[in-house]
Amino acid sequence: MNAAPVPTPGQFDQPQNTGPVLPPHSPLGYPDGPQSYQAAGSYQRTEEDPGKVLGIISLVATLSTFLGFNFIGPVIGIITGHMARRRSREDGRADNEMGKWGLILGYVFLGLLALGWALGISFGIVSGLAGLMAG
Repeated sequence: MNAAPVPTPGQFDQPQNTGPVLPPHSPLGYPDGPQSYQAAGSYQRTEEDPGKVLGIISLVATLSTFLGFNFIGPVIGIITGHMARRRSREDGRADNEMGKWGLILGYVFLGLLALGWALGISFGIVSGLAGLMAG
């Protein structure tokens, strides 16, 4: 019968390698082993910018002007753009780009809408007066 070898006292007390001591690495490449990170296969949601969703809403609502929401879209875009930028700023993050563009385009589209209304009213008045004078 073969018996398993019996360890001698102190056999495992001495380090086998006398080279430099390196931090432990797991086969997955985690510096402190996988216990310092979440288990493989599970996903942890990273912290997002709290104004990210509002920035997307702002830009989409403003661009909905091209779908026929001439007044409502830019107004919603301006309001949500201000809210998105404020939330991002309060969280200490960089400026919310989508919120900023939704805000800028909202103001531009509302300005163009107001200009169109003013031109339409003035053309209506001029053509009405021209009709009265001709008739």
